[in-house]
Amino acid sequence: MSKHIKMKILKIYNNYDGSQIKPFWAREKFSISDDNIVVMIGSMDVKSENMIDWDDLRDHKAIKTDKAVHFLIEHYDSNDIQLAYCRQRIFCVVVKEILQKYNVDAERKGSDLYVDGKKLSVSIVTVGEVQKIHFGINLTTKGTPSDVETVALENFECFKEDKDIDNAKIEKFIDEILNRYIFDVEKIEKDIKKTRIFE
Repeated sequence: MSKHIKMKILKIYNNYDGSQIKPFWAREKFSISDDNIVVMIGSMDVKSENMIDWDDLRDHKAIKTDKAVHFLIEHYDSNDIQLAYCRQRIFCVVVKEILQKYNVDAERKGSDLYVDGKKLSVSIVTVGEVQKIHFGINLTTKGTPSDVETVALENFECFKEDKDIDNAKIEKFIDEILNRYIFDVEKIEKDIKKTRIFE
């Protein structure tokens, strides 16, 4: 584990095709060489060559939507895939807890969130020299696969203004998620430092 994790955050408008899950993508695109979270708002259409889940690739599953919030999380301290999946679950729980503040009752199944049985999010983990996590939250149900019942933030009044999605409310929601996740990651580091261990 790193002595101190300092997350660098970058927000951009861009479409997600799965290529961004590759390790060091943020370094190549934005010269970021520390732990980082890149937040993208845009469409999602994961190409087969960029799919990480072998089952999705085998079953030719479509992973797409016309608009979503994408969190691309990269940790440099380890390439342990089990730790990466644990961090993914922490992030998922963080999103669930923030949604509860907005009176959106989401159910977590593994790394996915559902509302009234409809899928709100997608997520995947991979490792190379570093850990990489993608977590996407639907902003709209338009363009989502027809064989999956989906729901989106546009379906909840708390994220709307005059019947349209409110960008300021989405921005606040994003910031709350980022702040909570970074707090949890850094709190774990602090707890490790003050924990008595036995040899």
